[in-house]
Amino acid sequence: MKVLFITRTYPPFVGGMEKFASDFYVNYGKKGEIDLLANSGGKKMIPFFSIKVVFFLIFRSRNYDVIHLYDAVLSPLILIIKAFSNAKVSFTVNGLDIVYSRFGYQKIMPFFLQKADRIFAISQYTMEQCELRGIPKEKLTVIPVGINFDSLQVSSELKKSETLLKFNIPIRGVKILLTVGRLIKRKGHSWFIVHVLRKLPEHYIYLIAGAGPEQDSITDLTRELNLTHRVYLLGRVSDEEKNCLYQISDLFVMPNISVKNDQEGFGIVLLEAGRYGLPVIASNIEGIRDAVIDKKTGYLIEEKDVQGFVDAIIQFNSINRSSIGSIVASYFGWEHIIEKYYEEFMNIG
Repeated sequence: MKVLFITRTYPPFVGGMEKFASDFYVNYGKKGEIDLLANSGGKKMIPFFSIKVVFFLIFRSRNYDVIHLYDAVLSPLILIIKAFSNAKVSFTVNGLDIVYSRFGYQKIMPFFLQKADRIFAISQYTMEQCELRGIPKEKLTVIPVGINFDSLQVSSELKKSETLLKFNIPIRGVKILLTVGRLIKRKGHSWFIVHVLRKLPEHYIYLIAGAGPEQDSITDLTRELNLTHRVYLLGRVSDEEKNCLYQISDLFVMPNISVKNDQEGFGIVLLEAGRYGLPVIASNIEGIRDAVIDKKTGYLIEEKDVQGFVDAIIQFNSINRSSIGSIVASYFGWEHIIEKYYEEFMNIG
């Protein structure tokens, strides 16, 4: 069985979708035969990539048994595939590619997506959103995002010290809370600072790694609340620095809040934290709940439950950090995820 994998986003650009696409292709190649058709030039190259894909499908799609597309934005391509080949067509859908609402997208995307032979949602929440848009339930399967354990980087004490020094982070006498991700409203950074951090004892500090449109407002907020000594906006960090932060922190927090048409499809950073044995405390909403094994890799707290977050952070002592990594591997290791895809591809009707 020969598979063609098409993705509109791919490294060297950095992001959750790019990482999924790269990891999927590399790991599937260890299991079965797969070719890649990817846009590695960013958004500016999308028009040229689209033309390339159309011509490729017209002349070569008949060479494949399964054509797998990442993500729902590519759904119109299904008409070309069906017209020029007998290949089965499947999609991996994430969340935002299902709920996006501008430019009549919701009238176009479901029409094409319903014609797919199989759709893989990365979370139960994403699958529910597909069903709401008329995708037949029998075509839907939940397969979560995977994570690589062979890229685990154990930081030396020197590297930890260098990272702390670079960002001027204190280490003695503090409890470190960490958040990693884009600074956008749904991530709940501002809500957490205002409602939770201020209720925590002074020795709790909050590290925020990432950049985005909310950066200035978060900076202004910490100044207004006189919390600049407890909130550290680190900006973009390298992978090496990020992995180091996972290892020096005490808890990972993901206090997301609901934002219309901008939902969290999964939460790969929760798996990254767990890979290093860092327990997580996260909002029990959307796709996040699929990335946390409650009471084993961390705790799910109801959205905007201030006291729930405060209590979970202060009283946290019941999860053995040494077991978190193996639990994450057993649920989300790429070898398990790829096995699921392989079996599904073999059985697409």
